[in-house]
Amino acid sequence: MAPLRNPKHERFCQCLADGLTPARAYVAAGYGEKTAYTCGPRLLKRSEVRARVSELQQTVARAAVTRAAINREFVLSELMDNALKAKQNKEWSASNRALELLGKELGLFVSRSEHNFLWSGDLTKLTDEQFDAILQQLEKRIEEAERQEALAAGVGSAVIDIEPASVRSDHEPGRGVEAS
Repeated sequence: MAPLRNPKHERFCQCLADGLTPARAYVAAGYGEKTAYTCGPRLLKRSEVRARVSELQQTVARAAVTRAAINREFVLSELMDNALKAKQNKEWSASNRALELLGKELGLFVSRSEHNFLWSGDLTKLTDEQFDAILQQLEKRIEEAERQEALAAGVGSAVIDIEPASVRSDHEPGRGVEAS
């Protein structure tokens, strides 16, 4: 699709494709701020404007994917070169580090923390740390359930403690409240 004939409409579409809201894109295209919140969305409802925005968004997305692929390819290529050069120079730690980064990017390594914890339900097979973690989670859930129950029953509603009017702040300690 060719650019829209109306330059303000084209600018509006470009701003939307860049991520602006319809109101902000409307102002950025050169229209007034007073009508932006109503006219921006209204302009976006026009079929030719919607089609142009969609086209521009697809172009932006394709460009981003291409840039990411090129950057990824470059980084992987450089890591391979670094690993080989370091190995030739017998710099084992540098070579191993480059190979480690390559392996991680290619998904060859999985850290232990990323393993899914599958539990059979047998409490005797848990480590002390796992057992403690489960207990803490259960305690939190029980407390939250009790709090929700109390709120539902009206027990947990806010209570305001108001001092009776006959009690004065200047009364002597140890003496009772004087009757009027």
